[in-house]
Amino acid sequence: MTLEKPTYQLIQKEGPFEIRRYDPYITSELKVKALNHRQAASIGFSPLANYIFGGNTSRKKITMTAPVSAQSRSEKIAMTAPVAVTGEDTFNVSFVIPSKYTLDTLPIPDDDRVRFVEHPPQTFAAIRFSGPFKQDNFDKHIRKLRTWINAKGLEAIADPVIAGYNAPITPNFLKHNEILIQIQDKI
Repeated sequence: MTLEKPTYQLIQKEGPFEIRRYDPYITSELKVKALNHRQAASIGFSPLANYIFGGNTSRKKITMTAPVSAQSRSEKIAMTAPVAVTGEDTFNVSFVIPSKYTLDTLPIPDDDRVRFVEHPPQTFAAIRFSGPFKQDNFDKHIRKLRTWINAKGLEAIADPVIAGYNAPITPNFLKHNEILIQIQDKI
Protein backbone atom coordinates (compact mmCIF):
# COMPACT_ATOMS: atom_id res chain seq x y z
CA MET A 1 0.00 0.00 0.00
CA THR A 2 1.42 3.38 -1.02
CA LEU A 3 0.72 6.21 1.41
CA GLU A 4 0.77 9.89 0.52
CA LYS A 5 3.77 11.76 1.93
CA PRO A 6 4.62 15.45 1.98
CA THR A 7 6.19 16.49 -1.32
CA TYR A 8 9.65 18.01 -1.49
CA GLN A 9 12.44 18.85 -3.86
CA LEU A 10 15.80 17.20 -3.24
CA ILE A 11 18.39 19.99 -3.01
CA GLN A 12 21.45 17.93 -2.09
CA LYS A 13 22.29 14.29 -1.38
CA GLU A 14 25.50 13.10 0.25
CA GLY A 15 25.53 9.48 1.36
CA PRO A 16 22.66 8.99 3.83
CA PHE A 17 22.20 12.78 4.22
CA GLU A 18 19.84 14.99 2.24
CA ILE A 19 18.72 18.58 2.11
CA ARG A 20 15.04 18.85 1.13
CA ARG A 21 12.76 21.78 0.46
CA TYR A 22 9.23 20.76 1.43
CA ASP A 23 6.11 22.16 -0.19
CA PRO A 24 3.38 23.53 2.11
CA TYR A 25 1.36 20.89 3.97
CA ILE A 26 -1.06 20.50 6.89
CA THR A 27 -0.69 18.22 9.89
CA SER A 28 -3.05 17.08 12.60
CA GLU A 29 -1.16 17.39 15.87
CA LEU A 30 -1.43 16.52 19.50
CA LYS A 31 0.81 17.83 22.29
CA VAL A 32 1.83 15.16 24.77
CA LYS A 33 4.13 14.99 27.78
CA ALA A 34 6.53 12.10 27.48
CA LEU A 35 9.99 10.98 28.47
CA ASN A 36 11.19 10.55 24.88
CA HIS A 37 10.17 10.53 21.21
CA ARG A 38 9.10 6.88 21.17
CA GLN A 39 6.84 7.26 24.20
CA ALA A 40 5.39 10.46 22.71
CA ALA A 41 4.58 8.70 19.42
CA SER A 42 2.93 5.87 21.34
CA ILE A 43 0.78 8.23 23.42
CA GLY A 44 -0.21 10.48 20.52
CA PHE A 45 -0.89 7.82 17.90
CA SER A 46 -4.33 6.64 19.07
CA PRO A 47 -6.09 10.04 19.31
CA LEU A 48 -4.72 11.07 15.90
CA ALA A 49 -5.59 7.72 14.32
CA ASN A 50 -9.07 7.95 15.84
CA TYR A 51 -9.55 11.30 14.07
CA ILE A 52 -8.63 9.97 10.63
CA PHE A 53 -10.66 6.77 11.14
CA GLY A 54 -13.85 8.81 11.61
CA GLY A 55 -13.54 10.37 15.07
CA ASN A 56 -14.79 13.70 13.77
CA THR A 57 -18.07 15.58 13.52
CA SER A 58 -18.85 14.33 10.01
CA ARG A 59 -17.71 10.74 10.78
CA LYS A 60 -15.63 11.03 7.62
CA LYS A 61 -12.64 8.68 7.22
CA ILE A 62 -9.48 10.38 6.04
CA THR A 63 -6.89 8.49 4.02
CA MET A 64 -3.85 7.39 6.00
CA THR A 65 -0.59 9.18 5.17
CA ALA A 66 3.03 8.89 6.25
CA PRO A 67 4.99 9.65 8.33
CA VAL A 68 3.92 9.66 11.94
CA SER A 69 6.20 12.26 13.52
CA ALA A 70 7.22 13.30 17.00
CA GLN A 71 9.09 16.51 17.69
CA SER A 72 10.28 17.71 21.05
CA ARG A 73 9.62 21.31 21.95
CA SER A 74 11.70 22.80 24.73
CA GLU A 75 9.59 25.71 25.79
CA LYS A 76 11.14 28.82 27.31
CA ILE A 77 9.68 30.16 30.56
CA ALA A 78 9.42 33.75 29.35
CA MET A 79 7.37 32.75 26.34
CA THR A 80 5.47 29.56 27.05
CA ALA A 81 5.66 28.56 30.71
CA PRO A 82 5.02 26.27 32.61
CA VAL A 83 6.68 23.40 30.72
CA ALA A 84 10.27 24.49 31.44
CA VAL A 85 9.45 24.91 35.12
CA THR A 86 8.72 21.20 35.50
CA GLY A 87 11.74 20.19 33.45
CA GLU A 88 9.61 17.89 31.33
CA ASP A 89 9.54 17.87 27.57
CA THR A 90 6.44 18.41 25.55
CA PHE A 91 6.25 16.67 22.20
CA ASN A 92 4.15 17.38 19.15
CA VAL A 93 2.98 14.12 17.58
CA SER A 94 1.60 14.58 14.09
CA PHE A 95 0.04 12.97 11.06
CA VAL A 96 0.28 14.61 7.65
CA ILE A 97 -3.14 15.47 6.23
CA PRO A 98 -3.81 14.39 2.61
CA SER A 99 -3.10 17.23 0.19
CA LYS A 100 -6.70 17.38 -1.08
CA TYR A 101 -7.77 19.02 2.21
CA THR A 102 -7.53 22.63 3.35
CA LEU A 103 -8.08 23.97 6.86
CA ASP A 104 -11.60 24.93 5.72
CA THR A 105 -12.49 21.46 4.37
CA LEU A 106 -11.20 19.30 7.23
CA PRO A 107 -13.83 17.76 9.49
CA ILE A 108 -13.77 18.96 13.09
CA PRO A 109 -12.15 16.43 15.46
CA ASP A 110 -14.23 14.86 18.24
CA ASP A 111 -11.15 15.16 20.49
CA ASP A 112 -10.49 18.84 21.21
CA ARG A 113 -6.79 18.10 21.84
CA VAL A 114 -6.30 17.45 18.11
CA ARG A 115 -5.37 20.63 16.28
CA PHE A 116 -4.28 21.48 12.76
CA VAL A 117 -1.10 23.23 11.74
CA GLU A 118 -0.43 24.71 8.33
CA HIS A 119 3.26 24.41 7.43
CA PRO A 120 4.76 26.86 4.93
CA PRO A 121 7.56 25.78 2.58
CA GLN A 122 10.53 24.78 4.75
CA THR A 123 13.98 23.30 4.29
CA PHE A 124 15.18 20.27 6.25
CA ALA A 125 18.38 18.29 6.59
CA ALA A 126 17.45 14.60 6.74
CA ILE A 127 18.96 11.21 7.40
CA ARG A 128 17.14 8.00 6.53
CA PHE A 129 17.80 4.80 8.49
CA SER A 130 16.30 1.42 9.24
CA GLY A 131 16.09 -0.45 12.50
CA PRO A 132 13.88 -0.33 15.53
CA PHE A 133 11.68 2.67 16.33
CA LYS A 134 13.58 3.19 19.60
CA GLN A 135 15.12 6.15 21.36
CA ASP A 136 18.72 4.91 21.24
CA ASN A 137 18.43 4.47 17.46
CA PHE A 138 16.98 8.00 17.19
CA ASP A 139 19.71 9.50 19.38
CA LYS A 140 22.49 7.88 17.32
CA HIS A 141 21.09 9.29 14.06
CA ILE A 142 20.33 12.71 15.57
CA ARG A 143 24.03 12.95 16.52
CA LYS A 144 25.09 11.92 13.00
CA LEU A 145 22.77 14.46 11.37
CA ARG A 146 23.81 17.30 13.69
CA THR A 147 27.49 16.54 13.03
CA TRP A 148 26.84 16.67 9.27
CA ILE A 149 24.83 19.91 9.56
CA ASN A 150 27.67 21.54 11.51
CA ALA A 151 30.33 20.26 9.08
CA LYS A 152 28.38 21.80 6.18
CA GLY A 153 28.12 25.16 7.95
CA LEU A 154 24.31 24.95 8.02
CA GLU A 155 22.17 26.47 10.76
CA ALA A 156 19.65 24.25 12.55
CA ILE A 157 16.58 26.29 13.54
CA ALA A 158 14.32 23.69 15.17
CA ASP A 159 14.41 20.55 17.26
CA PRO A 160 14.77 17.16 15.52
CA VAL A 161 11.67 15.51 14.11
CA ILE A 162 11.48 11.72 14.32
CA ALA A 163 9.52 10.29 11.39
CA GLY A 164 8.32 6.70 11.12
CA TYR A 165 6.85 5.38 7.89
CA ASN A 166 5.92 1.78 8.76
CA ALA A 167 3.49 -0.24 10.82
CA PRO A 168 4.93 -1.62 14.07
CA ILE A 169 4.77 -5.19 12.65
CA THR A 170 7.26 -4.32 9.86
CA PRO A 171 10.56 -6.17 10.41
CA ASN A 172 13.23 -3.77 11.71
CA PHE A 173 15.54 -4.25 8.73
CA LEU A 174 12.72 -3.10 6.39
CA LYS A 175 11.66 -0.07 8.43
CA HIS A 176 11.97 3.41 6.95
CA ASN A 177 12.71 5.95 9.68
CA GLU A 178 14.05 9.47 9.34
CA ILE A 179 15.42 12.27 11.45
CA LEU A 180 14.65 15.71 10.03
CA ILE A 181 16.05 18.98 11.34
CA GLN A 182 14.77 22.25 9.91
CA ILE A 183 17.62 24.42 8.67
CA GLN A 184 17.93 28.04 7.65
CA ASP A 185 17.31 28.20 3.92
CA LYS A 186 20.33 29.90 2.36
CA ILE A 187 19.25 29.27 -1.23
